[in-house]
Amino acid sequence: MNRPRRRFLLPVAVVLCLVWAWPALAATVHLTGPVGADVRIDGQRVGMLPMAAVELPLGVHEIECRVQGYEPLSQTLLVPENDAVIHVRLRPNQLRRSRAVTGSALYAGLGQWYSGARWRGWLYFTGESVGLLTALGGELGRLNSKDEYTNAIRNYELAVDPAQIENWREQADLAYQDVADMQDVRDMGLMIAAGSWVLSMLDAWLLFPAVDVGPGAVPPTASLSTVETAMPQGMHAAVKLAF
Repeated sequence: MNRPRRRFLLPVAVVLCLVWAWPALAATVHLTGPVGADVRIDGQRVGMLPMAAVELPLGVHEIECRVQGYEPLSQTLLVPENDAVIHVRLRPNQLRRSRAVTGSALYAGLGQWYSGARWRGWLYFTGESVGLLTALGGELGRLNSKDEYTNAIRNYELAVDPAQIENWREQADLAYQDVADMQDVRDMGLMIAAGSWVLSMLDAWLLFPAVDVGPGAVPPTASLSTVETAMPQGMHAAVKLAF
């Protein structure tokens, strides 16, 4: 009863052994670049430079590099064939203090977003935005109250009845007070927006991330760390990358 099943399992086991033993196309990748740079390959973090080599299968891979003082770098790597030797030098662009200050000068928070301080950027951006919206609302309210004040003064001057004169004078006084209140709201909004803008400018200049990194040494080729992939190890192509 069990012989047909055994005859079926034997070829399957042979095929699986052949697939496992079949040489896989892989590449040995040596990464060099700024010391302390965080490296990701295909979305998986592989470590910080300097680091040992990694192994990748043939195909297209996305390499990302992030380090303080530089713009995030992302580049596509293609391992086209077996035993290929590919030298790729990735050069992340250095952040510029002048661009950060210029961004903050255009609008509060832009300089911080450029330099990577996103939370501070949102803080300054929100401060200037709320301040400008408050100032706009205050100015619209002031103009509306001013029209009411002008209308009350006109009716006050044309009124003959003492009761009407008193009524229009009270309305003029209230409208005048509303004008002053809305003007204070407008000025407060402008102060908040200006303060956020100034703080963003100072932040972009004084807290700009310093670049204290340099090119890393080339790791030895004898030490390898394998990136988790679905393909087994076997034949491979050597790929050398430099950041």
